[in-house]
Amino acid sequence: MITYILQIIIFQVLFLAVYDFFLSKETFYNYNRLYLLGTPMLSFVLPLIKIPTMQKVVPEKLMVYIPEVMLSPQRVIEKTTFYTEGSINYLSLLFWCGVVLFAVVFLVKLFKIGQLISKNEILNKIFYKLVLLPQKTSAFSFFNFIFLGKEISKEKQEQIIEHELIHSKQRHSLDLMFFEFLRIFMWFNPMIYIYQHRITLLHEYVS
Repeated sequence: MITYILQIIIFQVLFLAVYDFFLSKETFYNYNRLYLLGTPMLSFVLPLIKIPTMQKVVPEKLMVYIPEVMLSPQRVIEKTTFYTEGSINYLSLLFWCGVVLFAVVFLVKLFKIGQLISKNEILNKIFYKLVLLPQKTSAFSFFNFIFLGKEISKEKQEQIIEHELIHSKQRHSLDLMFFEFLRIFMWFNPMIYIYQHRITLLHEYVS
């Protein structure tokens, strides 16, 4: 399992390197969006693909001399003091503690958004619902809800609403929710956070 996770991270590093060096400066925003959404999932699939011909590339005699840590890092780790048979698997315990923690953080975020919707004035528009936030100067969108601070000047409100409406129409919240779910189960993987940052920047370029 650890070998599989390491392979996922390596593929994601490569995909992000391609994006940063070759794609990020291009104006094909929709294709870049698909790339940033598709390559994280592709990185989960590629390590599962077995290519029999690759086994013939390295001579069998040479394989004998390759250290065990290169051939089977999972077996080496199991032999270390992280856990032994009959003892607590601390790596597994740490993983699930992280999953629970990040799941709780995600649910708290959803709960706070729900509170903003239920406790504040809502103006029903044709394509969206405008939630007015008292004593706030910030604005953001969540699916078809646009949250607008009442302290924002009237001159800027219309422009901000148009900006957030693009996010809403293009379902950018789905992209962010996708990475929030990935963060729950891959909370230890820094590449997920970089992916989320890249797609957030891309959303701003689009709008």
